[in-house]
Amino acid sequence: MSNVIIGVDLGGTNVKTAIVSEDRKIIAKESRPTGASDGPGAIMDLMAESVFDLMRVNGLEMSQALAAGFGAPGPMNWQTGIVYSPPNLAGWKNVPLAAEMTKRLGVPCYVDNDANVACYGEYWLGAGQGAESIVVFTLGTGVGGGIVVFGRLLRGIDGTAAELGHITVQRDGRLCGCGARGCLEAYASVTGMTRTATEGWEAAETTLKHLSGGDPEALTGKMIYEAAAAGDQYALHVFHETAVWLGLGAASMVNALNPERIVLCGGMINAGDMLFDTVRETVMANAFEVPAKRCRILPAGLGSDSGVIGCAGCALARYQEEHC
Repeated sequence: MSNVIIGVDLGGTNVKTAIVSEDRKIIAKESRPTGASDGPGAIMDLMAESVFDLMRVNGLEMSQALAAGFGAPGPMNWQTGIVYSPPNLAGWKNVPLAAEMTKRLGVPCYVDNDANVACYGEYWLGAGQGAESIVVFTLGTGVGGGIVVFGRLLRGIDGTAAELGHITVQRDGRLCGCGARGCLEAYASVTGMTRTATEGWEAAETTLKHLSGGDPEALTGKMIYEAAAAGDQYALHVFHETAVWLGLGAASMVNALNPERIVLCGGMINAGDMLFDTVRETVMANAFEVPAKRCRILPAGLGSDSGVIGCAGCALARYQEEHC
């Protein structure tokens, strides 16, 4: 068997691990609970254990692993592999994740932002395969992003490029969790969608009131989607508004970068045409015609595995830069 690359996606709920061959075949995947309150030492031990277990079960030796890549949330230095203060992980402060995992695994280890690895996963083995330039929006509680140009992640001089959830789409708009106003995340995330729903709550005639027990604070994105899919007009309006905001963000990327593809990741993409038709129409109405027609707007090809596969892909790319 050819050499392999290991990917580990560290989330607040689960640690996902994958093994990918050097010739880009996915060999194995697994997921186990993070134990977020256990602290960095225990979680790093857990990640090492998941790697060793998955390699052993698949008849592989660590000597066959070229490198391992780790995706982590929150601010970090991707060059040094230090993770500063990820949300939802207790006790993590300036953790030298790359160095610590290199000690545990005995192979070169690299760390990247979780949205960047999802982007690279889609470029490498997902909906972005064969493209030279792609933009990825990760849609969840917030909105993350990643950009690949000429086959390389666009990281910026400080490593903070592609924070697509924080492009401004509304002057003096909603307060975002980042402290600014009018960010795309405040409108196009699941959190933004539920906020849109609650703003018109009092006057609305909607099954959402029944689904949420009459409490607008109990609303979830799933409730809004299910009500919209069932024909609830208010829920359809809320979902449409969310998709329009996302389309405006995507249109800005079309005009700024002229990408071949825009890929949407996250649970929201399960809405299918209800989401994508509106996003595509909004891009066509708000971006320059030629790049808008060229750009394909697609759902993630790797589903929920974009991140963990991208961890392996980023590790391989960085290993090759250093050793080839």
